[in-house]
Amino acid sequence: MPCETPRNGMIGKNVPVRDAALKVTGQIRYVGDMKLPRMLYAKMLFSPLPHAKIKSIDTSQAEAMEGVCAVVCYRDSPSNRYNGNGEDKDINPSELVFDQVMRYVGDKVAAVAAETEEIARKALSLIKVEYEELPYYLDPEEAMKEGAYPIHPGGNIIMESNNSGGDVDSALRAADMVFKHRYEMPAVNHCSIETHVSIADYDATGKLTVWTPTQDAFGQRINLQRIFGLPMSRIRVISPVMGGGFGGKIDLVTEPVTALLAMKTGRPVKLAFNRREEFTSARTRHAAKVDLVMGVRKDGVVTAADETMILNAGAHTSATMSVCWAAGGKFYKLLKTRNMRCHGIPVYTNTPVASAMRGFGSPQQFFPVSSMLNEIANSLNMDPTDVFLRNLADPYKEACNDGESFGNFRLKDCVIRGRELIEWHESKKEMEASKKAGGRYLIGLGMACGSHGTSMFPFMPDVTGITLKMNEDGTVVFTTGTSDMGNGSVTTQCMLISEVLGIPLDHITYIKTDTDAAMSDLGAYASRGTYTSGHAAVKTAEIMKEKIAVLAAELLETNTGNLDFHDDAVWCMDIHKKHVTMTEIAAHAREKHQEDISCSYMFHSEAGPMSSEAHFAKVQVDTVTGEVKVLEYAAVHDVGRVVNPLGVSGQLEGGISMGLGYALCEEMKLDEKGKNQTASFKKYHVFGMDEMPKIKVDFLDSEEETGPYGAKSVGECAVVPVAPAIANAVSNAVGKQFYKIPIRPEDVLRALGNQ
Repeated sequence: MPCETPRNGMIGKNVPVRDAALKVTGQIRYVGDMKLPRMLYAKMLFSPLPHAKIKSIDTSQAEAMEGVCAVVCYRDSPSNRYNGNGEDKDINPSELVFDQVMRYVGDKVAAVAAETEEIARKALSLIKVEYEELPYYLDPEEAMKEGAYPIHPGGNIIMESNNSGGDVDSALRAADMVFKHRYEMPAVNHCSIETHVSIADYDATGKLTVWTPTQDAFGQRINLQRIFGLPMSRIRVISPVMGGGFGGKIDLVTEPVTALLAMKTGRPVKLAFNRREEFTSARTRHAAKVDLVMGVRKDGVVTAADETMILNAGAHTSATMSVCWAAGGKFYKLLKTRNMRCHGIPVYTNTPVASAMRGFGSPQQFFPVSSMLNEIANSLNMDPTDVFLRNLADPYKEACNDGESFGNFRLKDCVIRGRELIEWHESKKEMEASKKAGGRYLIGLGMACGSHGTSMFPFMPDVTGITLKMNEDGTVVFTTGTSDMGNGSVTTQCMLISEVLGIPLDHITYIKTDTDAAMSDLGAYASRGTYTSGHAAVKTAEIMKEKIAVLAAELLETNTGNLDFHDDAVWCMDIHKKHVTMTEIAAHAREKHQEDISCSYMFHSEAGPMSSEAHFAKVQVDTVTGEVKVLEYAAVHDVGRVVNPLGVSGQLEGGISMGLGYALCEEMKLDEKGKNQTASFKKYHVFGMDEMPKIKVDFLDSEEETGPYGAKSVGECAVVPVAPAIANAVSNAVGKQFYKIPIRPEDVLRALGNQ
């Protein structure tokens, strides 16, 4: 389908997120701010052991405590197992609301609902539990060995994945050189400002309502139905507002517990994680070990690539299989070589549950690929940008494994533009001069590339439903199932509706993410916010436009083909200044036709083009302390036509910040007994504003013909190349390639031979 031509000035306009004023004035109500009449407060007891069976649990003293209304454990839990991830709800359902077997330090043992949070917390200390300890594994390579104790029935390897294209073995044998290394990436936390929280109410009619900041309200409703056996008409999930998600709020975490307690007590129940609980018992990005082999010609062209990726799933299945498949699929969406093979091995361990996180397998995929391309360039004494340009895929090429088109894939143009932004050749001279000077500080320059999809097409039906209704004064209300993580997805929908109908942005309001009020939406993941949900807004607005046109033509005594929509009115194209306002049209619909102007439409994606990006970093390395300081950063993205430059730039800068932490400091560290040693921001360091470098961002002047007004995604791809760009810059500074992140000062000193 050809992309539309914008006419009303909304496309490309800088627009803040619609709820910005409410946020900065403190007027917005997060779930953590909410309080219902007769509401109880819940706290959870967590496992102190990495793998154990509950031999006995005595809750009698806690239940007898004044102010305690309910205590629940595995004896009270429904027996229906589920997969907490909305996307993977049908894959390996391994979880119960409460299980008799604990599978990691931080697993759910019991929960208390009481009149106050303090009473609930005190009651937890009165619960007596006797455990039978079981064998445990913190390393997936130990867990996957033959004879390892099964963490779940059926063994610890969940489901291996294999796909390939071309003749990898022959190409490797014929290569002039073969590069082979293992790359390691840690589990990291999402670090959303808002922790996991939910309120559940089970009323006298048997209706379960859950308020939760979820990325997947409809997926959670399906899961809650499976757990509790209620019809969907008696389950309502509402996501009022979200204080960050990054993938971590797709899964059910607190919701089944509050629902169980609400059903037991007949009163609303609220459960909010504190920061320590968020670090130990929420979700993480998958730790990964990747063995990568590349065959290369003397001119730097990669002739074959072969990869084995071991993903640490943690204690439950969650999104691991989708991450494994997605990472494997993206392996084929960067390079032009036609000989590629990918083997994915997802493994259960007795560590916190890994699930979706921004990039969904891409950060684990492109750190090894970009790192190896950098090493190839250095080994051949070639410029890294030249090696990347020789090997990156071209627009409209097809992946060698499945034949899927890349779409208008403009990654080479991103490299060329990014090289200009970072002043690559001058910066290279600065890097070489710092080495020759032999002083304390070295300059490093590096780059990396990545790609990411724009929807769940073709892997599952990728749908978003929108309802539009015009008020009596010509203003518009739209209802959407889209979950907005603060990234502005709903703002983008408003902008697109404004563009189609020619209605001012402040005349459009919305009702969002309520499973009883909205049509289905697949969820806020897969970078589908602008591409799929935005497209749904455009298509629904076009249907509304047709209805308005018929009414306007009656009032203007003309035909619908002679109409133009702008400035909150419909105008005759052949008679200057002859028009009718939206207010007049709405009144005409009521008075003449006795109807509201409204419509609903369910959009489904029919394409999945790739966004792409090239990132560049200049760093300073202190040869005495090993400290790495990021001096400058440049990022160029092919996101099609940019709908909201302010929003897209914010997404990109946030992604860079997240990726810098992944590269240099963030890591979930467990001791030998599986206990989290980084369960606070004091111990788990994220990049602060004072550590951020000077950032230059740019976007190609490109269009994706299948996207709304030519747009495609940016949300996840913003983080993908950051870690390898930094790692390559540090590697080029010290003259030794790094294969593991985060790169800490002691790693730098070791590479320099100073330790």
